[in-house]
Amino acid sequence: MALPKLNVPVYETILPSTEKVIKYRPFLVKEEKILLTAMEDGDEKIITNAVKQILRNCIQGELNIDELPTFDIEFLFLRLRAKSVGEKITVGLKPYPCVQNNGGLCKFSTEVEINLEEVKVKKDENHTSKIMIDDKVGIKLKYPDISLISPDDNKEKLSQVDIGMNVIKKCIDMIFTSESVHERDSFTDEDLDEFLDSLSSEQFEKIKQFFDTIPKLSHTAKYTCKTCGEEKETTIEGLNSFFG
Repeated sequence: MALPKLNVPVYETILPSTEKVIKYRPFLVKEEKILLTAMEDGDEKIITNAVKQILRNCIQGELNIDELPTFDIEFLFLRLRAKSVGEKITVGLKPYPCVQNNGGLCKFSTEVEINLEEVKVKKDENHTSKIMIDDKVGIKLKYPDISLISPDDNKEKLSQVDIGMNVIKKCIDMIFTSESVHERDSFTDEDLDEFLDSLSSEQFEKIKQFFDTIPKLSHTAKYTCKTCGEEKETTIEGLNSFFG
């Protein structure tokens, strides 16, 4: 006789990048095994692959995990964690300069309880993926996916400048003018290098602004400093800040 199958609840959330409804189920034991094994190994690349595999297992419907922006990945994983393990977590805050300690760091560490359901993806109102380089030429950027920021053996051989430039080049989706549109597959890497090298510092800063204002997982925590008793607040950003 076959063993009974347990009913698993299904939840809905809004994907930050597209605002589409996504259905998902909580972790099961098999997903916890994947995550625990990866965390025991400690390799960031293995942990990244484990997170992607868990999302593939738990997300219902067609959704290409490999192409999702990093903030979508973080948001979805946080939602899975909340429904699977519990919505409340305790986060230890770093000591901050304290008036009662003559400007030195707080004498006591502070722990705050956070409801993961309240953590949102913060969007800058000035953020845009369409950037005009000048009056005639513009580019359209796409968000970096998790593969672009994941550890890579080849990245260790590159400078931070080279790594940053590679991310920018892979995120350029289109270059356009009022008369023509150049999709990414219509020009070579060499063409793109020549285009980027021809930009002025001011023009390149416009591209950098896109990355500086990318949506990010963010939560403002309010707490009472144990050193001075003052009410304070601090902003926690990025998935690692909630589980690091």
